[in-house]
Amino acid sequence: MRIYTLPLPLVLFLLLISSTALLAQGQPQAATQGRISGTVQDQETKAPLGFANVVLLTALDSSLVTGATSDIEGKFELTRVPQGRFILRVSSVGYPTKFIPNISVSATNNNLQLGAIPVRGSATQLKEVQIVTERPIVAFELDKRVVNVSQDINAESGSVAEVMQNLPSVTVDVDGNVSMRGSSNVTILVDGKRSALSNLTLDQIPANLIESIELITNPSSKYNPEGTSGIINLVLKKEKKPGFNGSASVTAGTYDNYNTSLNLNYRYYKWSLNSGYDFRQRTRPGESNSFTTNYHLNDFGQQDSTSYRLQEGTRNSKDISHSFRLGADYYLTPRHTLSASGIYRFGKDTGYNNIFYRFEDENRQLVNTRTRETDEEENEKAVDVTLGYRQTFEKKGQELTADIVYNTNIDDEAALYNERSGLQGSFPEMQQTLVDDANREIVAKADYVHPISENSRFEAGFRSSFERLDEDSRFFNRNNETGDLVYSTDQSNHFVFDQNIYSVYSNYSNKYKSISYQVGLRAEQTVTKTDLRTENKKSDNDYFSLFPTFFITKDFNPDNKVQFSYSRRINRPRSRFLNPFVDRSDRFSVHYGNPELKPEFVNSLELGYLRYWGDASINATVFYRHTMDEIERFRMGTQVVVGNDTIPATETTFLNISDNKAYGAELGFNYPATNWWRINGSISGFRTQLNTTQGDTELSNAQFSWSSKVNSTFTVWEDLNIQLSGFYRAPTADIQGRMEQMFSADLAMKKDVLKKNATISLRVSDVFNTRQFNFVSFGPEFRTESENRRQSRIIYLGFTYRLNSEGSNRERRQPNEQNGGDDEGFDN
Repeated sequence: MRIYTLPLPLVLFLLLISSTALLAQGQPQAATQGRISGTVQDQETKAPLGFANVVLLTALDSSLVTGATSDIEGKFELTRVPQGRFILRVSSVGYPTKFIPNISVSATNNNLQLGAIPVRGSATQLKEVQIVTERPIVAFELDKRVVNVSQDINAESGSVAEVMQNLPSVTVDVDGNVSMRGSSNVTILVDGKRSALSNLTLDQIPANLIESIELITNPSSKYNPEGTSGIINLVLKKEKKPGFNGSASVTAGTYDNYNTSLNLNYRYYKWSLNSGYDFRQRTRPGESNSFTTNYHLNDFGQQDSTSYRLQEGTRNSKDISHSFRLGADYYLTPRHTLSASGIYRFGKDTGYNNIFYRFEDENRQLVNTRTRETDEEENEKAVDVTLGYRQTFEKKGQELTADIVYNTNIDDEAALYNERSGLQGSFPEMQQTLVDDANREIVAKADYVHPISENSRFEAGFRSSFERLDEDSRFFNRNNETGDLVYSTDQSNHFVFDQNIYSVYSNYSNKYKSISYQVGLRAEQTVTKTDLRTENKKSDNDYFSLFPTFFITKDFNPDNKVQFSYSRRINRPRSRFLNPFVDRSDRFSVHYGNPELKPEFVNSLELGYLRYWGDASINATVFYRHTMDEIERFRMGTQVVVGNDTIPATETTFLNISDNKAYGAELGFNYPATNWWRINGSISGFRTQLNTTQGDTELSNAQFSWSSKVNSTFTVWEDLNIQLSGFYRAPTADIQGRMEQMFSADLAMKKDVLKKNATISLRVSDVFNTRQFNFVSFGPEFRTESENRRQSRIIYLGFTYRLNSEGSNRERRQPNEQNGGDDEGFDN
């Protein structure tokens, strides 16, 4: 265990930075980065229009930047406007909404005086005014990719995992687990923090809950450094319109797949309320096949003979879940907001698995056959509660936020195994496992942002988390003489894992001419305890870590910029990696965790380039990632005694690999070919080099891999969109083998109906039924080739109806007058 201590100069530096920020808080507000001013007036009478809403939107995706309300003389002023291209939206009661495009703010043109803005009055009912520019499915930024889920037709009926299959840098496996750039050490956040949804696999989360997905490959020190390959942040939908609104949807798919969802929002005066319910039934039949060659070694470690094991498996699972959501924001004053939210989820998963084994000698002659059947049932409950506080200050951009999060997941699992030999006269075997699994976590965090000057700011915060995993696994063997199930002390275990993390961080950013930079440092103290109660084994592992980050960006102009970034990150072992309980679903290929695992650390460097041509863009990145003590699956040959026979088998656990180096490049693009056809995609290539020493064995593996993804969206006519997407991933390496290539294509379409108050969607996943998960693994005593497939070609038909009863314009303005903000959610 390595212990770090903060050097005295670093302590003095942090104290100095903190003192500077506190002193700066009392200083007058500095000049703003950019400023836009003007006067709203009636076009006919030239009279000023007071209390008009003036909102600044980005030209790229029409997202909100800032806004204000004109005074009684019609004058308005927008401050702290960043550099870029924008659209100005002006609206007032009794007047049609007016849009002013082609507004550009740069370092040399940062004080725009628009003068008089005439608005034409009208006594007739106005049709809805629409901005032609649509948000692209994937928007590229230097430090992250933002996936606008609402623009992806897959989100109408699919899961988050299905949406992610089309994302750059991301791969989703057969169980819904995610990897990024070849690494599975990814942190999943919901609205910037862990929650009960974070603990689910992504194929269990309905995509229609999500507004956008942020892929952050090199996060700053503000973020929890967990996840060596980056962070995936799921941003939930939040309706900001006043009054009552919501949506209801139902989706049916082949193979008994069903989803329903209800989302309701109410915003009035000082309250903003939201609630929702989701039902999900997922059925996934599948099959697997594997061929294992066993190498029998003599006393000198040389190959003496071989034998073979062939497996054919079929399985089917049905997962049913219900989820209830409730949230509220209360505006105490114009600058103080309290929030609370809760999620309650419960469900039941059932599964059946049948494996047929065929054992052959080295002459490929049949020796024996066996059949193993597994019936599984899991009941799960999850609760997530968040309490939050937000305070803004008179100085624009100064903010204090604090959150307390509690989440728990409780699973009760039962599995019954029946195994029979093909030999006559043999007795069938029966085994049973009962697992009680409880995972609880409490997180307390606070963040403070203090603008020091026009281009500089200081950030600081802390985070404390307290997590306990308690897993009690009981194993039973049937006594063939009495027929009773007998508790096995050798195969059962009760494992308790406690992990407390205390962290503080600070960031300082500034800008000199066209160069922006940010430096940050995060310090963490981790306290862990493992307690294997069935064997009375306890161990502690406490360690202190520093995580520096550095970013520097060169803006050639608002459409042309380059950035270099560095960060140090950590991946702490997951609970399933630590728990030593042996999974015997396949007794000839068992899996168990390793409580002695150490965390892995990574140094990550990236160089990115972002270029816009109007609404088209490219994002090019080269990266290097060096991971120490990387956690990998490790497979070993073993022997299983069945009756009077000793049969070769494999067992899989997790070990710290000594070294992993990965480097590569990515290119992402977004291109509106015409006003009815949009294309976005990516291509990524990287090389992985793995090296380790386990006992007397030295292992190494290296391979170049690449992947490509393309989305193509067609607007056939005004209310009908068609989306085609496809991806290909070349073989990727691990320390003992590789995952084979994979490719698939999806087709989706949606049409607005009922005066655009409803949408009908049709989607076909994996159109050509090509999605498979195939592996090759090897060691001194074995070589295994396996194929795995789940039913992935599914047809979904969905219907969504949107509710909207916003109330009068007077009701819209009342919360603004009381809270100091308008219906777009910004502060005046």
